[in-house]
Amino acid sequence: MIGFIVPIKPKKASKNWEFDNVLYERTIKSICAQTYIQFKLIVVYNDKPSSTFNHDNIVYVSIPLPEVKSNQIEDLDYVLKYYDINYAEKMFDKGRKITYGANVAINLGCDYIMAIDSDDLISNKIAEFIETHKASNPPGWVIKKGFIYNEGSNYLIKKHDIQNINGGTHIIRKDLIEIPDFNKNIFWNYNLFEAHGYTYFRLRDFHKEFLPDCPFFGIVYIISGNNYSNISRIMNTAGLKKIIRFIFRGSFLTQKIKKEFGLYKLKV
Repeated sequence: MIGFIVPIKPKKASKNWEFDNVLYERTIKSICAQTYIQFKLIVVYNDKPSSTFNHDNIVYVSIPLPEVKSNQIEDLDYVLKYYDINYAEKMFDKGRKITYGANVAINLGCDYIMAIDSDDLISNKIAEFIETHKASNPPGWVIKKGFIYNEGSNYLIKKHDIQNINGGTHIIRKDLIEIPDFNKNIFWNYNLFEAHGYTYFRLRDFHKEFLPDCPFFGIVYIISGNNYSNISRIMNTAGLKKIIRFIFRGSFLTQKIKKEFGLYKLKV
């Protein structure tokens, strides 16, 4: 059984909390539309998100840990090689929530863990795919094929290395997830799922495990202007149509994609 982990940013870190809640509801609807119904969805939060959607597989967890400021991160010198100090604090919070949620999911009987941002969408085939292929005890999978969707658009961008820009692209077997002492503020302990493309190499180098590719498009990376990263600014500065024309392959927002990923236009 797979456990999906959705970390919720603190309300004070949100650019628009009401809009974040609308995005979040679409995300959990997408996850809960799995064709195989045996899964868990662990939502980890400081401030509980608002939603009218209910599902028996959703488990809400208020993280019982104090806020950690960037100057309290024990391996901050290492972190600052990759992030600025403000972004490091956000990524620490997010990674710790994912790891805490993974521990909850494992205790609930989940064999594989996948972390998903609270605004992204996933294929409804993932849980069934894992159930079909788990007999050989694979270490997990990396989702390289995905879509980028600019909120409100009528088309998407196909991307064949989406793991390099989105953290919700790895499905990892439970024994490869090290559950740390949550009283220690060590960034490295919490960034397994947030390492983007490095997650594959981290599992290879430290565990001698090689993640096979997921054979289908597995995720829609949502660009809404509320992202933690600067992906929205980059995409809009470069010009979305120009990117489609010269770098990526565009795809119309078809009924098939809408159904598989639960991608509907938001009413806000």
